[in-house]
Amino acid sequence: MWLSEGDQARLLTDPEFQFPIPTRVISNGEYTPPPQTDVQRELEARLSADADAYSRLAGLDRRRFLRSSLGLSAAFLSLNSVFGNLFNVAKAEAIDPAAARERSDRLANQFVFDGHLHFVHDDYPDPRVTGLRFAARQMGAGGLPDRRPTLDDLKFENFAKEVYLDSDTAVGIVSSATSDKPELMFLTNRQIAESVRRFNELAGSERLFGHAVFRPGQPGWLEEIEEAISEHKPISWKGYTIGDPLGPSRFAWRMDDEELVYPAYEKMQKAGINTICVHKGLLPQRYEEQLPTWQHANVDDVGKAARDWPGLNFVIYHAALRPAVMFDPAFIEVFERTGRMDWVTDLAEIPQKWGVSNVWADVGTSFGSAAISHPRLAAGMMATLVKGLGPDRVLWGTDAVWYGSPQWQIEAFRRIETPEDLRRKFGWPELGAADGPLKNAILGGNSAMLYKMTGTKTEPASVRRDRLAHYKRLYQSSGEDRSNAFYGFIHSSQRR
Repeated sequence: MWLSEGDQARLLTDPEFQFPIPTRVISNGEYTPPPQTDVQRELEARLSADADAYSRLAGLDRRRFLRSSLGLSAAFLSLNSVFGNLFNVAKAEAIDPAAARERSDRLANQFVFDGHLHFVHDDYPDPRVTGLRFAARQMGAGGLPDRRPTLDDLKFENFAKEVYLDSDTAVGIVSSATSDKPELMFLTNRQIAESVRRFNELAGSERLFGHAVFRPGQPGWLEEIEEAISEHKPISWKGYTIGDPLGPSRFAWRMDDEELVYPAYEKMQKAGINTICVHKGLLPQRYEEQLPTWQHANVDDVGKAARDWPGLNFVIYHAALRPAVMFDPAFIEVFERTGRMDWVTDLAEIPQKWGVSNVWADVGTSFGSAAISHPRLAAGMMATLVKGLGPDRVLWGTDAVWYGSPQWQIEAFRRIETPEDLRRKFGWPELGAADGPLKNAILGGNSAMLYKMTGTKTEPASVRRDRLAHYKRLYQSSGEDRSNAFYGFIHSSQRR
């Protein structure tokens, strides 16, 4: 992981934690989480007080309240009280079960396609990955986690529960990460394909799709692409231009490298698997010291590749945002004054600069991290991408299961709105209602269109009546609630 021994000594993986949204930045190991800010501490205190008050009004004990949709609504009320009115939420949704149920029922069938999911295979050998499990189980006021994290928390069964039963996610793509040590890949391409088949057999329809990871420059990498085409049938491809996202790499590459990478593009296009997802941004805090090839994480290689290969779709993961910059006063000052966000704005400007329409942004990790640390930036990022790439070129992703159930991220996006002052200053669009055209498109319609799913902008009918839908109804009727677990690293200055 991109964390030095010194970094890891300052981090925790099993703190006391009890809320339905994170109140500090959580890292999946690809970047260094900054300490909790004064504003985030204020949010944590406010949410604690609000949970006490609202749970009494709702007639629920605190633990049950915080795991319910009422508790999630209360979290957004608390966010508004600290950061300003950025999230559309009514007090009734935090105290009246009928009001919360009406909203949940209204949005339950909204098509949510998460193009950015993870879990590890059953025999994953590296125990360090348990650091990605943020043991933050909701145990009531002051409660400690009920157990320490294990590798099982990051495996198939818990992934299925937290993504498909504990959230409104209907369809998703499971991915992996490249590594200079192939044995440390979370999932091989074969394991991805086998997991996809297993899940869809259980679900009774196509609920899960898979990437095939490609590794330019590594031994046999072109042969791996041919194997994926002939045997694994991925829905799209996944690559890391920095080579290995969790450690120094000898295999960094550029998207516009005609000699190395273009032969792979030719194979992909010929096979008709023409969507290529590329990890960008999301660097460690001291990336210039730790990552000699850090330039490979920016987007200066995207425009030429997109222009040279108009038959391919290039999806840029994390919208190329570097999370640490959200806590840099200079970055925030530039954002508020000019609207620019390093690399995100550069990505959004590619269509106009290069005359292309085949560049997309996936917002996994970046939106979720910004929503709970600097929601004005989260809204501005989404508005920037919509204005520059187009409303049909922004895709939903959460990086679950690292961050637990993605429901809090889904709700954050449903509720967030671009502040009026930023809309006036920079000509940014409104994001609109939770089930309005733009949010429907970003949450699912755009991915359905990109991947040519039946029904395009509406959920495929088979998903509504498959076995998984039946299991989910039984699960919800049993009274089960989300665990509110989040997985990853936080800075140890948050120890209570």
